[in-house]
Amino acid sequence: MLKPSLLILGAGGYGLAVAEAAELSEQWQEIMFADDRWPETQQVDGYSIVANIASLHQLDTMHLDAIVAVGNNALRQQWQQTVLGLGIELTSVIHPHTMISPTAQIGLGVSVMAGCIISRKTVINDGVILNIGTLLDHDVVIEEFAHLSVGVKVAGGQTIAAHSFLEVGTCILH
Repeated sequence: MLKPSLLILGAGGYGLAVAEAAELSEQWQEIMFADDRWPETQQVDGYSIVANIASLHQLDTMHLDAIVAVGNNALRQQWQQTVLGLGIELTSVIHPHTMISPTAQIGLGVSVMAGCIISRKTVINDGVILNIGTLLDHDVVIEEFAHLSVGVKVAGGQTIAAHSFLEVGTCILH
């Protein structure tokens, strides 16, 4: 079976980190970007930039998955809605060096970076960013479009509100 291609919206530093995680996961045959620097810029770090956000509707969406990789929570939600509205398949990118409980639930458009640990019965809703080294104990709920920075730790049973931004090293205690 033919592997789909991956379209990453946002070709900045975080987008490139998501591309690296996607490459390591070996789930996609090709990785490309949509970024508002296109058409002036058509390459970034060896990847093609094939569209800007306004021209996404012109892409062939057959065998195409997409993820939004921008840190701004409101913009990530807006672009994710654009992707869904165009009928493009939304996916999540999970770095292969993570530990995820089989009872955890992960929504669409989620990026889980290296070193993350997601424990028992944790729920990660749509559009969430879990950056490097995020640790989530049992029964945690991360609501839509939250962004947990590098090294965030969340104790069991806690809920992180939609559109939250937790800075590097934040600890959410019992």
